Amino acid sequence: MNQRPILIQGAMEAEISLYKEELEDMQEKEIHGYIFYEGKLDGYPIVLSKTNVGVINVTASTTIGIINYNPCIVINQGVAGGITRDIHKGDLVIGTTCININSYQTPILKKGEGSNSLNWELKTFKEGIDELVELKADEELIKTVKDNSDLYKYGKVYTGIIGSGDVWNSEIDKLEWLDKNYNIICEDMETIGTYQICNQFKIPVIGMRTISDNIVLEESYDKTVGLECQKFCIEICKKIIKERK
Repeated sequence: MNQRPILIQGAMEAEISLYKEELEDMQEKEIHGYIFYEGKLDGYPIVLSKTNVGVINVTASTTIGIINYNPCIVINQGVAGGITRDIHKGDLVIGTTCININSYQTPILKKGEGSNSLNWELKTFKEGIDELVELKADEELIKTVKDNSDLYKYGKVYTGIIGSGDVWNSEIDKLEWLDKNYNIICEDMETIGTYQICNQFKIPVIGMRTISDNIVLEESYDKTVGLECQKFCIEICKKIIKERK
């Protein structure tokens, strides 16, 4: 590819199926056990990555994708669970920042004193200092998506913090704790890995998630809403491609 491609990621088939229909001249390629689809959108090179579910998978897949394709931008997209009472199934979240919700420190408790995750503290562990780090999306990409948010027709569009980790929280108190203490508005299992690697490689990145469920509001899980995120992402890519041409 002469032009640096746009790398689009989805963890599950339900998060990439529409792209596979839309891409021109698509070819499937397996690299170190991860699947990539090379194709074009409006004549511009696109690499579609099926990362598989979870932080470790997306971290490995993102690294492989960057090393092999040198993308100009990376878009991590798919579905996520809503946490706040303001966000509903079908709404879209633009992840301005992302927090690792699997990285925490517990208080010291003696044998028999039990465990309470509401007393844990989220932290990002570094040599010499332990603090909570919010990984950021690219400012220009955030602006592009926000400026074209009217193209998303399925629900409302929100910007905010995505909580990400290998966990499916179903406890209302825990979800409200994440909202109250860390301002997280939705959670998924991949965004943090993508942001970490892209920030490390200095590749512009953004995460977008359609809300598939909201346990706080008793809205049940429906992964098929991932199609709406794909539709929107395709339109955003077309806008970016037009600007680059």
